[in-house]
Amino acid sequence: MIAVSLIAAVLLVGTATGFWQKARARRASLTAVRADWGRVRPIERLDDHTVDEAWLALDGAAARDALDDRTWADLDLDRVLASIDHTRTGFGRQLLYRQLRSARAWSASSTLHTIAERSTKDASFREALALPLLLAGQRLGHGFWRITRPDAVTVRWWYVVFPVLAVLMLCALLAIFFDPRAVLAVALLAVINMGARVAASWQVPGLLVPMQQLGATIALAERLAAVDELPPDQARQMQQHVAQLAPLRRISWWVSRDALSAGELTAGAWEYLNLMFLLDANALLLSARHLRRLSQPLRDVAVWIGEVDMALSVASLRAEPRFWCTPQWAQASSARVCSAWHPLVDAPVANDGELRMGAGLIITGANMSGKSTYLRTLGLAAVLARTLDTCPATSWTGAAFQVRSLIGRNDDLATGKSYYQVEAEGVVEMLRQAQSSVPTLFLLDELLRGTNTVERLAAGEAVLRGLLDATNGVSPHMVVVATHDGELVSMLHDLYTPVHFRETVIAGALHFDFKRHEGPATTRTAIALLQAAGASDAVVAMARRTADQLDGS
Repeated sequence: MIAVSLIAAVLLVGTATGFWQKARARRASLTAVRADWGRVRPIERLDDHTVDEAWLALDGAAARDALDDRTWADLDLDRVLASIDHTRTGFGRQLLYRQLRSARAWSASSTLHTIAERSTKDASFREALALPLLLAGQRLGHGFWRITRPDAVTVRWWYVVFPVLAVLMLCALLAIFFDPRAVLAVALLAVINMGARVAASWQVPGLLVPMQQLGATIALAERLAAVDELPPDQARQMQQHVAQLAPLRRISWWVSRDALSAGELTAGAWEYLNLMFLLDANALLLSARHLRRLSQPLRDVAVWIGEVDMALSVASLRAEPRFWCTPQWAQASSARVCSAWHPLVDAPVANDGELRMGAGLIITGANMSGKSTYLRTLGLAAVLARTLDTCPATSWTGAAFQVRSLIGRNDDLATGKSYYQVEAEGVVEMLRQAQSSVPTLFLLDELLRGTNTVERLAAGEAVLRGLLDATNGVSPHMVVVATHDGELVSMLHDLYTPVHFRETVIAGALHFDFKRHEGPATTRTAIALLQAAGASDAVVAMARRTADQLDGS
């Protein structure tokens, strides 16, 4: 009994200390929210193995419109996501990843547009939403989506021992008042309960951790739904869901550490009680029926929290000192992007771009002149414009495009496929996708590189024409291809507009302006470098004559 009293005293002191610490943390968090608004994120690699959980749970890797693995890697979207991520919870980051990876249109959710627009104009509104999100923490949502499935918890027959062991422990503690020897029964039951707790954790791996987030998740939804000026229909729906989830909220208190996370003493005392009375194991047993019944409203609440966080994140992104624009969408057969720049380049050079359905752009120029970066810039602009209604440019006007790419050069070591086979399969998949009516921007860099010139030109022309096949009318797609094969410019002149990136040789070194110029490349960089490196006049003259003859033929 003395031990129980001591535990109760520790819990009381810890709870009081917790309230004081939370008040101080709230003040510090409000300062952090204000300082973080519109702050440019450092360029770093995304290091979060849980970031795709919402996408896999809600859409699945086989979602029809999802960005494929190749395009995601070509555009380096892991690093892009890390550099544009202003979210404050795990739910927010997961929903941001899902938004990009599933290629969902921003307009598909009324929550996103409404909250982002209001947050841009009203500081008190955004702070009222951002503060509880920040206090909830970046780990809220990690592993959570597993318990939103109706079949999340499988109740095994022997789980009935959990409440029995808890009652026996309580009886043994009370028996100490009448017979001190009952302490032996308490010790024995403690060992048995510990074994049962370990067995439950092994039988249901990963469920107890997300269940500990139930209370914090429901409480966060309740606080967000109570914010003034939130759209009434959204607030009302979330309040209804919160009321429905009341049974889960009560059960989650048993396993949650959030309400009593004031310090090590409190956490230790609570864990001691948990081992004695199997609190979280009993919660697992009692919650199974409720989780099956309430899986949909629980999922809706988690998605809504993530979308609120993501909408605030995008509003903060637009407030950065860099040039981000909100696209001007129109029912058109083209799109024009002005001064597009790449978010991962330290000092990016902005370039314009025109995306016309049924037409292409063919880019020539030397290595390192900016061709591949321009491809990626256009791809990122299209992805971010469509999914976040936010584009790294001064303006985007016109239609929206999905994106597919073949840019990076990689072997598939896992399947033993060479680069050539991987690229051939990628090209064939693109040709299949070109039969779709969904407007798509195809990005290709050095198509079929490494093959002999005749085959490369013949196959390249066939593929680039096939991607804009107009058999059933005007193609809804746009193709941008970078190549060193200047012959393709004339072979595709009826469909592809030539542009180039220019280089100059100064004092024997290459210099680039990274600006897009109209027309095909005309410089003789390789010959100029030979001359600058000291090649004889005869060799240089012969090279120029041969180049002129080849161009003429």
